[in-house]
Amino acid sequence: MVEIVRQTAVETQLGRVAAVAQIVSRDLAEKSVSLKVVPFKPKLPPGMSVRACTAILLLIDGQVEIERLSFGVTLESDLEGNRETGQCLDAQEWTDGSNLVMFGTEDGEALDLRFPNLGLDRIPVVTYTAGAMTLELSGLPKLDNPSFHFVIAENEDRDPVDASAWFAVDQNHRFLLGQ
Repeated sequence: MVEIVRQTAVETQLGRVAAVAQIVSRDLAEKSVSLKVVPFKPKLPPGMSVRACTAILLLIDGQVEIERLSFGVTLESDLEGNRETGQCLDAQEWTDGSNLVMFGTEDGEALDLRFPNLGLDRIPVVTYTAGAMTLELSGLPKLDNPSFHFVIAENEDRDPVDASAWFAVDQNHRFLLGQ
């Protein structure tokens, strides 16, 4: 088995967001795994806006069978997050009374649409702590160029239009890959 770890970070108004990905596989090459940080303009309903939006993409090149994958983001702060989940989205929000930071990623239902017949919609794939969210998968069969993401949205504490940050972290994976 080969274990590859990748790390990166993003600065936000509420503190540093550390991202760590750990992949264990038999057929994984060191150069085939990357974390890519991509600031982008999210697709939002009319009238909604966010101060900043950044995607962290975990990209795995080639055909690979994944024994275990752990991909998480942590807000390095004393603030405690609140879950903000929805259909096809796992999300968590932090605020200091002036600024808001939200993380989001695909839930099991969304992953099951991209990787059918693996039963990802029937198991919890994201774990939460007060300061972090982690996508955890295991026993995945050979997949072609699998990729995963977290989106980080920043805004004023009260969104100018309710739920702007929530919609900002709920972005289509294919759209994010094209950024």
